Amino acid sequence: MDPFQDETQSAGSGFDPMSLLRAFWKRKMLFLIPFILCLSMAVVIIRTMTPIYESSGQLLIKFDSMNSRLLQDPSRRYGRARNIDAVAYHEMNMLLTSPEFLEMMVRELDLHDALRETVPDSVAQGMSEDKSVRKAMNHLRSMIKIKRDGGRLFRIAVRDPDSELAFKLAFYLVDRFVEEYRASQAAASTSTREFLEQRLAFYRTDLQEAEKALLGFQTNQASAALMDNPINATNLSKAQRNLAEVKERYEGQDATELAENGRIVHSILGSAPSTTSYSADMVIHSTISEMEDLGLDIQLFEEGDRNAVELETRLGLLRVRLNQRIEELVALNIPNLASRERNQVSQYIYFSLFRSTKKNVIDRMETKIREFRRFAASQPGQYARIAELQDELDSARGLVQSIEAEITSQTMNIEASLSEIGMQIKVRQKPVLSYNPVEPDKMKLMALGVILSFGIGIGLVVLSIFLDRSFTTVQQIERTLGLAVIGTLPAIQDDHFEKKKKIRILRWGAIILGILALGAIGFLVIYPRLS
Repeated sequence: MDPFQDETQSAGSGFDPMSLLRAFWKRKMLFLIPFILCLSMAVVIIRTMTPIYESSGQLLIKFDSMNSRLLQDPSRRYGRARNIDAVAYHEMNMLLTSPEFLEMMVRELDLHDALRETVPDSVAQGMSEDKSVRKAMNHLRSMIKIKRDGGRLFRIAVRDPDSELAFKLAFYLVDRFVEEYRASQAAASTSTREFLEQRLAFYRTDLQEAEKALLGFQTNQASAALMDNPINATNLSKAQRNLAEVKERYEGQDATELAENGRIVHSILGSAPSTTSYSADMVIHSTISEMEDLGLDIQLFEEGDRNAVELETRLGLLRVRLNQRIEELVALNIPNLASRERNQVSQYIYFSLFRSTKKNVIDRMETKIREFRRFAASQPGQYARIAELQDELDSARGLVQSIEAEITSQTMNIEASLSEIGMQIKVRQKPVLSYNPVEPDKMKLMALGVILSFGIGIGLVVLSIFLDRSFTTVQQIERTLGLAVIGTLPAIQDDHFEKKKKIRILRWGAIILGILALGAIGFLVIYPRLS
C-alpha cells in the first residue's frame, strides 16, 4: 500500500483537522518530553524555593479643616486634593529609601553587626564598618516596601525569610518612620525660619545704624526741641488727623456723657464729688501716667495698625485697673450708698479722670506738632535731612517688623505641625507576626508552570510542523512540482538517513534544553525580583 495514501486530503478542502492531528501525533514525543521536563523542573523549583514572610503596618494621613488666618493649611503643599495621595506616596517612598533613613535604621538596630556575623570569619575580618553598613543598607532597602491601600492609606511592609525578624523590623520601622515623616514636614518651615532669622540679624543692624544716624543728626544739627518729639515728617499727617478725631470726641460725645453722669451723681450726693483725692492715690496716679503715654503713642499710628492694636490692648488693661481702683476707693469713702448708686458714682469719677487724661494727651500732642512745624518752617535744610533719615529708619523698621511677623508665623506653623494640628499621620494598624509565607505563591507558580510547559510543548510541535519541508501527500507533490506522480517507493533506512535523524534529534534536544534554561532563569531569577 502506498504510505502517502493514509494522509490523502479530500479535494477542495482547505483545512483537514485529522491531518493536523496525525501530524501532531507523529511528533507526540516532541510535546511530551518538554512538557514533562518543564513541569518537573517547575515542581522542583517551587518546592525548593525559600519561603518569604511579610509583616506590615498601615499608616493614615488625615487633614482637618483649618479656619485660622495665622496657620497655613498643610494640604496646600500637596496641590490639588486628587494629587495628595500621589505626592504623599512619593515623599514617603523617598524618605523610606533615603540613605540617611536607612543608615539610621541600620545603626540603631545594629544590622551591620548582624550581617558580619552571617558571613565567614575571613570575609568579616576584611570588611570595614562602612562597607558592612552599606551592605546592610542595601539589604534593608530590598526588604522594605511601601504600598497604597486606598485614600490617604499607606502600608509599610518588610519581607524576610525569618518571620520573626520581619515582624520586629516592621514594628520598629513603622514607629520610627512616623517620627521622621513628622519631622520632615517641619523641616522646610524650619529651614525658612532659620534663613529669616539670619536675615533678621542683618536688618536689625541696618535699623540700629539708621536710628543712630537720625539720633546723631538731631543731637548735633537739629533743634534740641525735637530730641524727645515723636512727631516726624512721616507720621505728621496721621498725628494731625488722629488729634482732630480725639478733640471732636472730647468736645462732643465725651462732654455730653460727662454732663449726664454729673447730673445723676448730683441727684444722689447733692453735689459732684471732687476727683482730687482720687487722683492723688499712687495706683491711680501711676495708671493715669501710663495711660497718657500710651494715648500719645496711639496717635502716631493708623487705626487697625498692628502697633496701634497692641497699644489699644494695653490701654484697655490700664482702664480696667483704673476703674477697679476707683470702685475700691468709693466703697471705702462712701460705704452707705447702695450698690447701684455706688457704681454710678464710680463711673462718674472714672470718666472724669479718663477725660482729664485725654485732655492732657490732646495738649501734649498739640505742643509736639507745633514744635515740629515751627522747626520745619525755621530750618528747612535740617528738616529735609531729618525727613530723609526718618524715611530710611521707617523703611528699616518696617522690614524688621515684617520679618519678625513672618518668623512668628513660621514658628507657629512648626509648632502646629509637631502637634499635628491640621495634618495628622497615625499608625492605623500595627504590624503583626505572620506564619503564612507570601512568597512563593505555589498555586500561582504551579498554574504558571503548567501553562508554560504546555505552551512550550505545543510551540515545539507547531515549530517542527512549519519547519518540516518534506512532502506528505501525492497531491502536495503534484501541486508543488507541477508533475504527475506515476508511482511511489518505500522509505529506505540506511546510514545517511540514520545520521540525519540523529542530527535532527540533537537539534531539537538543544532547543528543548535552551527553553528549559530560560524557564529556570525566569523562575529562579526574574520572578523573585519581580516579587
